[in-house]
Amino acid sequence: MIDLLSAPVPITLLTGFLGSGKTTVLNGLLRHPGLSRTAVIINEFGEIGLDHELVISTTETMVLLQSGCMCCALRGDLLDTLIELAERREAGELVFDRVMIETTGLADPAPILHTLLTSMDLSERFVTDGVVATVDAATGAGTLLRHEEARRQVAMADLVLLTKTDLPEADEPAALREIAALNAGAPVDVALHGRIDPRRLTGLGHFDPAMKSSQVRDWLRQEAVPAPHLADVEALKHLDAIRSISWVIDQPISANAFDLWMEMLMAQRGADLLRFKGLIHLQGVPHPFVVHGVQHIFHPPVLLTDWQGEDRRSKLVLILRDFTDPELRDLFSALNSIVVSEHVLPGGYLSAEVTP
Repeated sequence: MIDLLSAPVPITLLTGFLGSGKTTVLNGLLRHPGLSRTAVIINEFGEIGLDHELVISTTETMVLLQSGCMCCALRGDLLDTLIELAERREAGELVFDRVMIETTGLADPAPILHTLLTSMDLSERFVTDGVVATVDAATGAGTLLRHEEARRQVAMADLVLLTKTDLPEADEPAALREIAALNAGAPVDVALHGRIDPRRLTGLGHFDPAMKSSQVRDWLRQEAVPAPHLADVEALKHLDAIRSISWVIDQPISANAFDLWMEMLMAQRGADLLRFKGLIHLQGVPHPFVVHGVQHIFHPPVLLTDWQGEDRRSKLVLILRDFTDPELRDLFSALNSIVVSEHVLPGGYLSAEVTP
């Protein structure tokens, strides 16, 4: 039974385009004692879920929504997940006083917000406490010009976090111009290395469409109009030009071999590599490396302190634009052949990390 005297649990929606730094921001937030009682829902676009393994401060109240975009195919799963969390909280099985939802980088926030704002099953248990969007200072301006999903994420935000301002490629003024053109009313904070005071993200206030642009209100009204097979249509829209491919590699990988494969990928189609993320088991290294990048920018690999669970296999997720099926087959074949090769690439991305 619902305790009507208890206050609704606030939900923070953390969104932002592929590679804009959402998981880094989430990691920083969850390290803070003030957010220790936070339930986390992570959505990933791809068959292999990695983000839940890369979130350092995990609890039993972490849920992974996988193999789809929360705004379309998994929209019902989100509703069911929140109801289940609420019921377990009411039964005393879980303890949390906030929910944070990290969307996939391809998510349109409008359907998610419509679900959160209109569901009668959620209205007494939860309240939407703001939308936070991350924008990459290095690639954000171009991303906002090219991708409708990224524009919607910023336009609906109550707070925008500008990330990666420390990179040599960062163009902060260009990113700020595009943000202001989409949402002049949202404050912009710099999240250096993903760090932000959690007090900036809480208490943003119940999401109010009346305070947003007329375009945002139109997007939300459109979600109220029933449409047959909406989930299928939305999913196809995402997958028409953007593909997610996932691989698991059973044996430890040579650092030199992986560097050679990555160099080939970057040389051939670096501009169409929207997101690259991996958990890599290198030969001779007991703990996994996290690798990730966006387009032509690869961030330094990070050696984790340990594996989560017993699975020691390498896992790769690539989100690519305008790749044909033959290209994907060739890419996978190249990975398989190079992993077992003896090529050497001195001073490469991962080989530099393990060279004595």
